[in-house]
Amino acid sequence: MVASTLAAWAQLIARTLEERGVDASAVFAQAGATPPESPRSANVRHAGNVMERLWVLGVEATADPCFGLEVGRRWHPTSFHALGYVALASASLNEALTYLVRYSRIVSAEAVVSLEPHGEHVSLKLAERTAPVPRAAFARQNAVLAGLAAVATLCRVARGSAVTFERVALKQQTPCCRERVESFFACAVLYGAEEDALVFARPELSAPLPGASTELVQLNQGLAAGHLAELESQPFAHEVRAHIARLLPSGRANQQAVARALRMGQRSLQRRLQLENASFRRVLDDTRRELAQGYFKDPTLATAEVAYLLGFSETSSLSRAMRRWGLTAR
Repeated sequence: MVASTLAAWAQLIARTLEERGVDASAVFAQAGATPPESPRSANVRHAGNVMERLWVLGVEATADPCFGLEVGRRWHPTSFHALGYVALASASLNEALTYLVRYSRIVSAEAVVSLEPHGEHVSLKLAERTAPVPRAAFARQNAVLAGLAAVATLCRVARGSAVTFERVALKQQTPCCRERVESFFACAVLYGAEEDALVFARPELSAPLPGASTELVQLNQGLAAGHLAELESQPFAHEVRAHIARLLPSGRANQQAVARALRMGQRSLQRRLQLENASFRRVLDDTRRELAQGYFKDPTLATAEVAYLLGFSETSSLSRAMRRWGLTAR
């Protein structure tokens, strides 16, 4: 399936920008994303590289290094569609988070969400399906912070009152707005951790929720399962394209690296693409072309920087590709 992110995240970003007095449409245009006010925006899933640009531009536009926290705290039951309502109708937070893990690919195909017990505690962990590239680290920090804040908000809404968290663990080394983060989660925050996680005491997860409804869970779980099945039926080439887009800035968007990210051999990757009448070289070229069209809409990106983002070692290589694609830089 396409490694992309539910449009609700982009809409939460847009809402946060507007509340800060920033023109969200202008920011979305810079990122090459569907305008937040577009009738199509509610059903659009944004590719990972577009979301990275939105996170970076959101931080720049608001001058807030903890922009992700503000986005996550604006979570609403409609943000995750049917999955959000499944969580609210669950019998306990443990059940709600179990459904969130099961259907997490509806929210983002790039994130791996797990619920892991250890002694008297249970950790909800966020990880990535692909290896991070240095340039995207700052964007990922905000995305992770938004994700954990959204889960915390979901828990509070489902409980209808305060929820006690044992601690928050963040892989980022540098404390970001420590006081604001600690105030929001109302617990200790560990920086430089081995994983990104929200840690609960077992009794906190097992307590009954006031809105529990077996009928609503069954209804919305069916909708969530149908949505997930639809997403997973997407062409394999889309998934390859998403990994290529993520690896391009590192200069490692080759067939070997993508096959490794997909946990398969290069021959298996080739066979899967051939079944769709595609090839790795063609998918790589198409991905670069589509990204180039978006990057050159951003006046803040120099040609040399676009070349870097597309994995070209020299601007001359980008120029030749642009001529072949029939595109002009600006």
